[in-house]
Amino acid sequence: MENIPLEKKILLQWLKAGYIESGLLYPTRKGVPQGGIISPTIANMTLDRLEDTIRRSVPYRSRVNFVRYADDFIVTAKSKEILVKYVAPAVKLFLDERGLELSEDKTKITFIKDGFKFLGQTFQKHGNTLHITPAKEGVLTLIRNLGTIFRKFVSAPIEALIKKLNQVLRGWANYHRHIVASKAFSHVDNYVYKMLWKMLHRRHPKKSSKWLYRKYWLTSDNRRVFGITVKRNNKFKQYKLVRTSSIGIRRHIKVKADANPYMPEYQKYFWIRKHIEGAKLLLV
Repeated sequence: MENIPLEKKILLQWLKAGYIESGLLYPTRKGVPQGGIISPTIANMTLDRLEDTIRRSVPYRSRVNFVRYADDFIVTAKSKEILVKYVAPAVKLFLDERGLELSEDKTKITFIKDGFKFLGQTFQKHGNTLHITPAKEGVLTLIRNLGTIFRKFVSAPIEALIKKLNQVLRGWANYHRHIVASKAFSHVDNYVYKMLWKMLHRRHPKKSSKWLYRKYWLTSDNRRVFGITVKRNNKFKQYKLVRTSSIGIRRHIKVKADANPYMPEYQKYFWIRKHIEGAKLLLV
């Protein structure tokens, strides 16, 4: 209540509103529900000025960097001593004043060469090169989710299975497409390919692999992809399965630090970012 720049009456209503599911009201006893629509906004506002606090806590000319996404953040420094002696106490004091504390399970001090996980990705330096890859735990979670989908749609129409798989695969691949993810993409595609063959042989136990391939693999851009042609209202429609490898890797271009999408002078800048692939001039 003391750290959110919002009218207190409205903020209090947000915190105590609860939620309705299936016609039943579930009250909010403490704070906002995790995953609630207002939760990341409140986290951002509450942790505002944390970066300034950290920078003021270290000795002059000490090199520290701060990256935060909602309530997850990273602090880097050139030595472990700076993090232990100056940064950690400053962060603890900042959070104590707001009734918060660091999660012991998720907080650690480590060397970049040993790597760390942040927002589902692993950051690790090899020599002078920083490699960012999808976290192994995240890949395993995705594979488990895909296995659940295959079991759930075991007798459903193929087009329903394709739509559900595409929703999951496209979202996951788009999130990781800006990092070193080719190996993970291939691993996921191979798993999906094996599960498809396993499912098809169960559905058509008396059909040969050649027959299955002709029926369920369509030609798209001179490549064969898993899919099916369905007739709806006297019209034929094709449903094709997304391959994460086909989404491809596209390196992210850093956004200008002072660029604001709500300011007219940056409208052209964000239009170029959106419409021109790999526009190097954006870094100037």
